[in-house]
Amino acid sequence: MTSLEIVGIISIILISAFSIIGIIISVPLFKMLVRLKQTAEKINNSLMPIVDDLNVTVKKLNDEIGSIGQLTQSVGSIVEQLEKIIKLARILITNPVIKIVSATAGFMNAMSKDSKKSKENE
Repeated sequence: MTSLEIVGIISIILISAFSIIGIIISVPLFKMLVRLKQTAEKINNSLMPIVDDLNVTVKKLNDEIGSIGQLTQSVGSIVEQLEKIIKLARILITNPVIKIVSATAGFMNAMSKDSKKSKENE
C-alpha cells in the first residue's frame, strides 16, 4: 500500500465517521424541529380564540367608557341646571323674605314709637 492509498482510506474512514455523527445528530434535531412546529401550531390555535375574546372585551370596554363619558356629560348638564334653579329659588325666596322681615321690623319700630308716644301722652 502506498501512502496515497493510506491517506485515501483514512479520508474515507473520517468522512464516514463524520457522516454517521451527522446522521446521529440530525435525527433528534429533526424530531425536535417537528415537535417545535407542532407546539407552535397548538399555541397558534389556542391563542387565536384568546386574542379574539380579548378584542371583543376591549371593544365592550371602549363602549362602556363611551357611555360613562355620556353619563358624565349628562350629570354635568343636570348639575348646571340645578345650579340655575337654586339661584332662581334663592332670588324668588330671599327677596320676599327680606321684604317681609324689613316690613316687620319697620312695623315693629313704628309700633314701639307709637307705644312710647301713647305712654308719654298719658
